[in-house]
Amino acid sequence: MQTTSKRKLIKSVAALGIGTAIFAFLAPQAFAESTKIIYQTFLDPNNSKDPRSAAQTKMIDAFQAKNPDIKVELLVDPTGATAARAIKSGSQTPDVVRVVGFAVPEFAATGNLLQLDDLVKKDGIPDEDWLLPLSSTKVAGKLYALPQDFRIPILFYRKSMLEKAGVKPPTTWDEVCALGAKFGESDTIPFAVPLGATGGLGGAQSLGEFFLSTMLPGNGGEYFTPDGKIAFSKESFIKAAQTIKDFYTTCKVTPLRSAQMGFNELHDAIRSGSAASAVFGLYRYKTVKQQGGGDDLAWAPAPGYSASDKQTVYSYNIAINKKTVNQDAAWTFVKFMVSPEAQAFAAEGGEVVSRKSAYTAPYFQSDAGTDQKKWADLVAQRGQTVTYTPILSTYHTILGEAFQRMILKDGSPADAYDELIERYGAALAKAQ
Repeated sequence: MQTTSKRKLIKSVAALGIGTAIFAFLAPQAFAESTKIIYQTFLDPNNSKDPRSAAQTKMIDAFQAKNPDIKVELLVDPTGATAARAIKSGSQTPDVVRVVGFAVPEFAATGNLLQLDDLVKKDGIPDEDWLLPLSSTKVAGKLYALPQDFRIPILFYRKSMLEKAGVKPPTTWDEVCALGAKFGESDTIPFAVPLGATGGLGGAQSLGEFFLSTMLPGNGGEYFTPDGKIAFSKESFIKAAQTIKDFYTTCKVTPLRSAQMGFNELHDAIRSGSAASAVFGLYRYKTVKQQGGGDDLAWAPAPGYSASDKQTVYSYNIAINKKTVNQDAAWTFVKFMVSPEAQAFAAEGGEVVSRKSAYTAPYFQSDAGTDQKKWADLVAQRGQTVTYTPILSTYHTILGEAFQRMILKDGSPADAYDELIERYGAALAKAQ
């Protein structure tokens, strides 16, 4: 009886040991398989018309093949509004977000972005392997996001329309003004200047991004102070506002219907050919070409007061929600998404990727990658970075409304400046 009991006990202990061993083996796998991170992105994987979406899918597939214990779930957020609310409210998700460069100060001000300096140092991510130094993306000396691509405004134009008018792509604002007389009375918009608020992150972002973020600070100047105060001069504002007003009035190069355009309408105008030229985002070039621009669409460096003026560059960044419970998995994902391997996929979508070493990929040796290599050179040669306000959407809203009043109600640049200073000052004080 005792022998039987001992045997049963030995078997039970052995079974328990095996069971424990099996559990010990399976538990980490089960835990690993359950590690899910939510990645907020403006790119919809189901959008077959946007090559950037297909490139994003390739990047994520490659990551999951290397990291089968981490599942990436997408939160498609075209305007970024969902991510902004989540970060500002201290939500635990999404775990990883894409943040446009000029919104990083606003996100960082919430205290809910993870500081990345120590992680970058620990993993030996080289500072010299970026088109622009990582320091250019820091907020108050701290790194909260890593750039995935760099963006510089370029001139989109329809070759056939400029050839018909007998003009070359303009290199200065004076040459833009001269297009009006060359095109004469026409249903075509010779040069579109968007003042509207559709698309983007809020307000007249296209006006700010493609024009004023470069015109107001000037070459090597300042846009905002680190605490959000306006740093550009009244003189630079008056000069920029008068230049744009002249496009609508004296030059007759920009018809009034352009005043209602935002991102979406500007995209459609270039795609359809209802606009002959416009300063737009290079990240849309490949998409516009595929959606109707075809071989008739071409590009040139954006005009300036002079042909060699600096252009303000910003980046689309990837950042980690400080409240995430999956910080290690999130960092593993972020680290991969800015790696040369992942960036080679991103390049296929038309982006000017941020890592120098990515430009050795076979794609950049093909005809398809020619434009992007030239854009990368443009970023390095003429690009400059500026400090943005943490209430950028509010600033763009005030800016767009002031410019529309100036154009549509024949106001003065000085009046527009006074309106901006008064309303923006009040908004900044309230935000602080």
